[in-house]
Amino acid sequence: MSKPLLLFLILIVLSLFSCGKKNSKSVFLNKIAEIDHLHSLAKKAVNDSTLVYVNAAKRLIDSDKNLPDTLLLENFFRKGYFYKQIDVTDSARYYFYKTIDLVKKPNTRKRNRAYFRSAWEMEEQINNMANAFSIVERFIGISDKEENVDDLIFAYNYLNRAYLDLGNYEKSLEYNAKILEMAKQTSNVDMYVITANAKADVYYAYLNKKEEAFKLLDSLSTIQCGKEAKRQLYRTYGILHFYEEEYHKALNYYDKVLKLSKKTKSNYNYNLLESYNNISEAYIELKDYKTASKYLDTTKSIIDSNSFESYVTVYNDLRFLLNYRTKTDEGKVLAEYKSLVEANRKQHQQKINEKLYALELANEKEKIAIIAKNESELNNVRLLTLLVFSGLLLLVGYLLYRQRRYAFQKQELQMQQRLLRSQMNPHFTFNTLSVIKNQIEENQESAGDYLLRFSRLLRLILENSLRNYVQIENELELLRKYMDLQLLRFPDKFRYTIRLENFEEEDLLFIPPMLIQPFVENSIEHGFLGTPYKGQIDITLRMKNKWITCIIEDNGVGLSKSKKGYKNSVSMQLISKFTYKTTKQKIVIVDKKDKELSKTGVYVEFLIPYKFSEND
Repeated sequence: MSKPLLLFLILIVLSLFSCGKKNSKSVFLNKIAEIDHLHSLAKKAVNDSTLVYVNAAKRLIDSDKNLPDTLLLENFFRKGYFYKQIDVTDSARYYFYKTIDLVKKPNTRKRNRAYFRSAWEMEEQINNMANAFSIVERFIGISDKEENVDDLIFAYNYLNRAYLDLGNYEKSLEYNAKILEMAKQTSNVDMYVITANAKADVYYAYLNKKEEAFKLLDSLSTIQCGKEAKRQLYRTYGILHFYEEEYHKALNYYDKVLKLSKKTKSNYNYNLLESYNNISEAYIELKDYKTASKYLDTTKSIIDSNSFESYVTVYNDLRFLLNYRTKTDEGKVLAEYKSLVEANRKQHQQKINEKLYALELANEKEKIAIIAKNESELNNVRLLTLLVFSGLLLLVGYLLYRQRRYAFQKQELQMQQRLLRSQMNPHFTFNTLSVIKNQIEENQESAGDYLLRFSRLLRLILENSLRNYVQIENELELLRKYMDLQLLRFPDKFRYTIRLENFEEEDLLFIPPMLIQPFVENSIEHGFLGTPYKGQIDITLRMKNKWITCIIEDNGVGLSKSKKGYKNSVSMQLISKFTYKTTKQKIVIVDKKDKELSKTGVYVEFLIPYKFSEND
């Protein structure tokens, strides 16, 4: 071979190899992009499609072991977040734990904070604070003091707040000290001032260390810091002086807070409301009611539907206190009250009625008070009558519901007992035992395997029969063991497939037991009776909305020859009644030949109810 020709062949091989690598890389990148797209679709809204997107992404992840682990992390998190949004707490916790279990030291991704935060907040939601603290401590353990400063501060802040809420002030101050250390480490002056300021508040309000609190604030006041840090420092100064009944000093600091609040745009409405309320309260204590009224009017002008409810409540309290002390025109007071009630109704405020009652006792004339009292008593009688009547209706409704539920559970139990008997029918049992006996005489090793498979099948049947709902994974395992045992009896008689759509076998889905096996048994015992060819059973389970559609097809002799077996089957009748009561849909059993002459066999379709928990 000439050298030019050899060189030409080498170039062709290299170019083909290069193209193959490029195509492989392109497929890999496209797969990552598709998984990211599915995750973004799952993130947009929580609905029936969310699980479809997440499960589709999981199948892509499982198809390529070279994909980054971060995709699997995000997939578990998306699934946990879905269950959290629909209030299936156990499933949400399960997938959040699977997510954080995959995060290893060191913490190199900002996204990890969201994973751990969701896990510990879920534990806090169910008041399992020990688990919540354990998750936070683990997050701290994988985070480096130099590389993950923001993450550590976030975790320390959570522990600081949580221990303060629990009344464990020593622990709270311990994590407060850790934040101060991080602030020094990073030369973050504002964070240092804000954190130390919170420490002074704990000293004064919870530990009765008033002198230490003021000394700490005095030391912080000498530090040059940003507007927000300075605002919080002056706010704490003002509040502590107010508690000490030094109202002029408190006002001096409140004025500074107000000026800084107007310059700081973050939490603008929140900070202004608090400032105006604090100033109004101080003027009321100084009995400068005119100035207090002016500031309360300003407060009212900035209240809107998004205002912080606690500060709106404080405003209401101060307005009533001012009206009570100044004893202004009663009509004006009443008009003010009605306006506040309407505003509070929108914000779900409940405490205003007690304030009104106290005000009416102090200011209304005797006649108006008596009329109002009589009207109130009449309304109470009406309300009491309505409550009693509503209670009776609820009681009757509950009793009827419980009776109906009890009847349905009784029927369900009877159905399961009958299905159990039908699955363990003497014909199948005796045939199996007969095969085992023959195997013992001919091949003891094969007989042992056969007996072991039969015992496992019986155990699964008995275990599943004890529950109203079983995990779909267990039910499919029972189905496979049954068909495998039949194949040991009748080798090469049939093949089978089980296909799942829109969910995976290991998903936490629970269905009533023993609904599918009787149809498969009919196909084997009646559908393939006397067929000269190998049978095929195809089982498809498709999750949609609140049902799982079950489709069972075979290529047997059809209903014309096996109709008697289907028609007289006790199992068919029991399953038909149960599925109709739970889904309001009848079972469809069709001879394929009726639809297409060239096809043989039976087509069965029915709906199966499912739950996300055995006890739902």
